[in-house]
Amino acid sequence: MIDYVAYLFDPFGRYRTTISQFIDADGAALDYTVSCVPGAVGECVLTPPLGTDPSLFVQDGRIAIGRSINGRAPVIDMQAIFLIKEIEDSATSTIVRAAHTNCLLHTRTINYPADSAYVQRAAAPADDQIKALARENLGSLINTGLRYGVETQADLSAYLQIAPDLAQGASVPVADIAQRTLGEVIRDLCAQSATAGTYLTAMVEAITPALLELRTYAGQRGLDRRAGVAVRPIVLSEATGTVENVKVIRAWRQAATFVIAGGAGESSDRLIATAFDAVRAAASPFGRVERFVESSDTDTPAVLQGVADAALRQARETRVLTADLRETDGATRGLHYDLGDVLTVEHARTQQQFDARLDVVRVSVGGGQRRSQAALRSL
Repeated sequence: MIDYVAYLFDPFGRYRTTISQFIDADGAALDYTVSCVPGAVGECVLTPPLGTDPSLFVQDGRIAIGRSINGRAPVIDMQAIFLIKEIEDSATSTIVRAAHTNCLLHTRTINYPADSAYVQRAAAPADDQIKALARENLGSLINTGLRYGVETQADLSAYLQIAPDLAQGASVPVADIAQRTLGEVIRDLCAQSATAGTYLTAMVEAITPALLELRTYAGQRGLDRRAGVAVRPIVLSEATGTVENVKVIRAWRQAATFVIAGGAGESSDRLIATAFDAVRAAASPFGRVERFVESSDTDTPAVLQGVADAALRQARETRVLTADLRETDGATRGLHYDLGDVLTVEHARTQQQFDARLDVVRVSVGGGQRRSQAALRSL
């Protein structure tokens, strides 16, 4: 049996109240999504019971979802905190919409001169690059003498700490990132690391409801639970009763096999880098699909080549499994597997079996129903 509660806190993380009744005849009164895809920002939508004190809901008020498994004490599900961003009041209800704390990475620009050491760095592990940029743009290492403008409240280190450097991820350079958002740069560094062979993601998660931490994960956010690898593997399939309403989508709509990245300069003086996947292109007489990527601020050939390589990798065939999760004695999310784990998935009718990362979890509670949905992307 899985039970849910919503804990409400003020913007500074001080506890206000707990909501444990989710009743909405029109559907879910609690609906939240958490994603470990680099750059993604999940959302929580809460419809509190009528009569709930409206003063509880303020800008950047915090929401944490407590999830209880078989009578155990609730724990913050997937270490996710949501910040209130919108409140919709009507004659019959209040709807509160909140963004996952990953949104904080998109509240800062790399606000340093384009020729400074804060936007140009030699190759180093992507994990360390990400954390250095975070410390210098929303943490304790902000250079107030060099960063543009007034820095009042720019340092979030009292509320958001940066995990120690782990030297994880592929070695990648940093260049030409001035005035881009920190979240965009982190997403791209993760993509460059993946292109070089090491999956990497970054998330802002809860140590406590009052204290957040930026963490990076290499290989996978969670554990490798694949069949043939793990001692106790997790296989999600309708045959094992762990999922239902399964769909496997293979798509080539956004695929490309030849990428041209355009850097700094104009006309014949423009810096250009290309990347080509001859194997995928040869799979069909129409397999050569070209794509241009704009990167006009990039004036470093090696960095521009990384942009082209990353774009080519992202333009591969996608294979995504979506399903409703079914909690069983041997496969309960939060006990046996969770967000970011690498699992084996099966689709019985098409006899497909492949390894995939649990990228997205969505939970809906209310209207007499509890539903957990998942999206898994093939490795």
